[in-house]
Amino acid sequence: MTVRTIVDAHRGRKSPFCTSDISVFDAAVEIAELGVNALAVVDDGKLAGIITDHDIIRALADTGADLGEIRVSEWMTPDVKTCTPDSKLSDALNIMARYGIRHLVVVEGDAPVAVLGARDVLTRIHENDELQLRVLQDIARISHATQVA
Repeated sequence: MTVRTIVDAHRGRKSPFCTSDISVFDAAVEIAELGVNALAVVDDGKLAGIITDHDIIRALADTGADLGEIRVSEWMTPDVKTCTPDSKLSDALNIMARYGIRHLVVVEGDAPVAVLGARDVLTRIHENDELQLRVLQDIARISHATQVA
């Protein structure tokens, strides 16, 4: 199963993207309104970074300043880990584990298309495992029924 299954499920929703020149406060509002935990930072159509809910909390705690005056560019992570829609879900999860991160930006070429959270990946993997288990149970029932008959 690939990342595309999650990307396709999110089609039609507003993309969790922002630009580096907006305020951290505006990024926090966008995160809250979208119900996500991270925004891909996109400048001129290219991935420039990622800002997470954790980055916003750190900005507030470290500066104590008005988050309306601080730009996303000051608190985003510019070295973003990415995957493609054709990446396996297990590979995406391995990247997250290797780097101790909870979000990957899904890219096609230089253009971001989605932000993938660990919860999204784990949920999809779990759904797939449950489906496979039900199929195996059905096969076992059919096999048992044909042996009894």
